[in-house]
Parts: sequence; structure tokens; C-alpha cells
Amino acid sequence: RAGIPVVIVDSPLKSDAPVSTIATNNYKGGQLAAQRLGELMGGKGNAILLRVQVGSASSEAREQGFLDELAKSFPEIKVISSNQHGGATRNTSLRTSQNLLIRFGQEVDGIFCPNSSTTAGMMVALDNAGLGHGKVKLVGFANSRTFIEALRTGELQGLVLQNPVKMGYLGVKTIVQVLRNETVPKYVDTGVALATLDNLDDPEILELVGSEL
Repeated sequence: RAGIPVVIVDSPLKSDAPVSTIATNNYKGGQLAAQRLGELMGGKGNAILLRVQVGSASSEAREQGFLDELAKSFPEIKVISSNQHGGATRNTSLRTSQNLLIRFGQEVDGIFCPNSSTTAGMMVALDNAGLGHGKVKLVGFANSRTFIEALRTGELQGLVLQNPVKMGYLGVKTIVQVLRNETVPKYVDTGVALATLDNLDDPEILELVGSEL
């Protein structure tokens, strides 16, 4: 209302007020996770989605992309739980993960965790339950040294990566353009990629990993 232009970086708002949004295509990230998990599971079996928290637009888009792609491309995979939320910390996610594994540990084949806290909590819970290192396939979503090492050790089988440096750079650039009265795009997709043990040394993946490390 004050006429001050706003540029959003990372997590979109459900509003037309921002002059530009610089963000990951989180829905596509969820789709990549579903494709990876579906392949790891051989297109059949039982899967779990551990959500983050209600109202988190970025993670909710990842969750929806995951569920939509799994239903579309892997109809023989059954989602046996998708209504539990891990929360914003590793400890809250660990408790939720432990409860899920107590209930579904004997029947789950693959799990998707759409942010760093849920991925970290589920990794610990799987290890404690004797289901880690690929016994139950796990795909996460975060840029973190911990998770890159987890890919190398086999605790994770897939990791969706954002480009935080590009988001920050384009965020500042877009703000400057707006202040100069230049035209800017309403939305800029900063890209998303899937890291696995097989492609960790690819230049594209190294760049994304390096941007965080």
C-alpha cells in the first residue's frame, strides 16, 4: 500500500503483490523425487511421504508434486501414509519418523522427506530401527554436507538440490532492476536437480553442492 516494491526470494506467496519471485520450482522438485523413489522401488510396493508443516508453501508444493507424479507414473506404488508432519526441527521430525516406523516399518519400501529437518530425522529413525542404508529407500530434499555424505555412505538414495546462490544473486539483481525502473519477470525459476551416488561428481551437481558447502 505504501508503494514499496517487494521481491520474494525462495518461498513464494499466494499473492500478486510482489513485483517478482525468485524461487525453485518446488513442484518439479517433488516430481523428481517421485521419479527417483519409484525407480528405486521397482515401480511397486508401499511408500510414505513425511510432510513438513502446514502452511509452508515451498514444501507443500514439493509434497504435491511428489504425490501427483507417483500416482501418474507408478500406479502400483501405494502411499500408506501422507498425513503426518515432521515439523521444522530434526528432533520433532525424529519423533514423527519413529512413530511412523513403529506403525509401518514392516511394510514400507520407500520414503520421501521434502526438507532438511524431515530428511535428517528420518535418517536417524531408519538407522535406529535397523532399516537404514537402503533397506528402506530414502529420498530427501536439501543442500547439505551431511546429506551429500549420506549419499556416499548409502544412508540416502536420492537428494533433490536447489540453487541457493543463484536465488540470492538474482534476488539482489532483480531488486536493483526494479529500483532502476527496469522491467523484471514476474517469476524466475532458479532450477532444481537430483543428486545420486552415480552423479555426485558431475559438474552440475558439484556446482549446486559447492554453493552450499
